[in-house]
Amino acid sequence: MASAEIITVGTELLLGQLVDTNTAIIAGALAEIGIDVYRETSVGDNEARIAQAISEALERADAAICAGGLGPTIDDLTREAVAAATGSPLELDQAVVEDLRAFFTSLGRQMSPNNARQAMFPKGAEVLENPNGTAPGFALAVGEKVIIVMPGPPREMEPMLREHVLPLLARTFDSRSTIVTRVLRTTGVSESEIDARIADLFRAGINPSIAVLAHVGEVHVKITAKASTRETALALIDLLEAEIRRRLGDCVFSSDGSSLSEALGKELRARGWSIATAESCTGGLIGSMITAVPGASDYYRGGVVAYSNEAKTNLLDVAAELIELNGAVSEQVASAMAVGAKAALRADIALAVTGIAGPDGGTDEKPVGLIYLALAGVDGDLQTKRLRIPGNRDGIIRRSALAALMLAWRTMREPAQAREM
Repeated sequence: MASAEIITVGTELLLGQLVDTNTAIIAGALAEIGIDVYRETSVGDNEARIAQAISEALERADAAICAGGLGPTIDDLTREAVAAATGSPLELDQAVVEDLRAFFTSLGRQMSPNNARQAMFPKGAEVLENPNGTAPGFALAVGEKVIIVMPGPPREMEPMLREHVLPLLARTFDSRSTIVTRVLRTTGVSESEIDARIADLFRAGINPSIAVLAHVGEVHVKITAKASTRETALALIDLLEAEIRRRLGDCVFSSDGSSLSEALGKELRARGWSIATAESCTGGLIGSMITAVPGASDYYRGGVVAYSNEAKTNLLDVAAELIELNGAVSEQVASAMAVGAKAALRADIALAVTGIAGPDGGTDEKPVGLIYLALAGVDGDLQTKRLRIPGNRDGIIRRSALAALMLAWRTMREPAQAREM
């Protein structure tokens, strides 16, 4: 199976002034045609360092895939670097010059002399058309290996990748395989706990392989299979996914890329139920996550951000005596908030959250990260959950919101009798 290394070019990448999205796009596309990517490199606008990166990539891989550094200015040096790395002198392609001149004429502009640099290619290179900009790409064979160079702007790079580069690579390396990945998204369980449950599968897995990736409030289990066809790869993934799901249980909320709020929305829509929210420490984040899903108006009645005790009392009908007796951060107040939101917004179910997000406000009895969730159900049943969430304020808020959505999602998937056990 052929291998490739990806090289992105631009000093702005190294200064943190621009986020590199090209690498992810290229890597994903190469996986589709079964080409392994073992290394990714970002290089500044320096001819010698770009040339060195290309030379080193060709020592290790079958293809060096470059993006960036094909503009008309003095700091666009990728074409010169390829020439230096391969010993192939740059030559002017007059046909490309005429195409560039026609492009500028169509815009009612005169071509600047420095744009002619974009028609310079290493001797023997195959020019890759770029109808979306002024920088054509090129491919250069180096023995049995190949260097491919594309422009940096994603709106120019991605069409060239799809229309020219992938077919060229498939022909060059007679690629007859594919790499398929499926991501199981989980929440409510730690990375270490997931690892403990599936460690033997990870160690045994060569094809499909498993990777565990931690995110804020979520852990993703990535299953990757290589096969001659997409259908065969998917069949391999299906077998492993079934075993992973058996071990992880209902902490897995999607395998199709759906977010937790999307998964919850599907459950609500399937039942024809509506939901409301009452939030204190999360400040409206739960409602924001729900409404980020297109069509959420089908099931989301609305939310109340009751940050102060007065708002809890006036908007959600939480008794002032209840707050005084138990404190705003308590199971009792969370329950009253959920009941109040359900009644006020006439929803089938309602979620509520109250807690201490920090960094101040914690005590020995009620420390920072203490969170209470409540869910008022369709039959008047009430569920509560006490959490102790570590981390900074932003992390506590996000994890609290995800935990609330997970409580609702799990509840809707469980039979009523199971919840009562």
